[in-house]
Amino acid sequence: MRFESVKAKNPGVKMYLVTDPAFKKYGRVIEGYDFSPYVDYLKEHTAVPESGNQYVASIPEMEALPITSQVQKYLYAGMPVQVGYCNGNGSLLNAFEYHKCSEVSVGPDDMVFMMYKVEDLSDEGTVDSKDVLAFYCPAGVAVEIYPHTLHYAPCKVDDKGFRCLVILQKGTNGPIEKPAQPLNHEDRLIMACNKWAFGHKESSVVSSRGGFEGILGENTCIQY
Repeated sequence: MRFESVKAKNPGVKMYLVTDPAFKKYGRVIEGYDFSPYVDYLKEHTAVPESGNQYVASIPEMEALPITSQVQKYLYAGMPVQVGYCNGNGSLLNAFEYHKCSEVSVGPDDMVFMMYKVEDLSDEGTVDSKDVLAFYCPAGVAVEIYPHTLHYAPCKVDDKGFRCLVILQKGTNGPIEKPAQPLNHEDRLIMACNKWAFGHKESSVVSSRGGFEGILGENTCIQY
């Protein structure tokens, strides 16, 4: 694990391990489950794209693993889930999204999640990037990201990139018709099914998808 080295190279970023008490507001480390079949699948059957990130919402082979039935029955209390992954090369904050269900993540690579809470946004629905926290997640450590926790794709901590499991309530991130006449600010943030998102002015969420510019300040880049 390279946490101390990565933290030292990012002196302007508030960075913690996911095992630090600071993470309790945003999520938790999951105990009691053996996620190694997911990690093995990611290592054996998925690759990091040459550039950018790749998100696949549902992989039938992963959903057929026995651990998925435990996750669905207990972690999600019977709600149907989808099991997929996000692999990539990202280093930038870029954007935030949140769901109204928990998200489970684990992977074979160390990675960094940048996070904030919806209830801590300004009255205008914005956040200054200097107030965003970064959480270092070591390889093999599974975390539950709580509903209404602002997050996005992880950031890499070495040249290999990252491979990250993504478990969500079934249907999340699927296509949806955006509200033609939003009734409030949150409605304006709807980007997909069970997905509310906004971005930094440099991100594609804002520049090409017409999203709300809600991240102010520098577009934080995780150095390694």
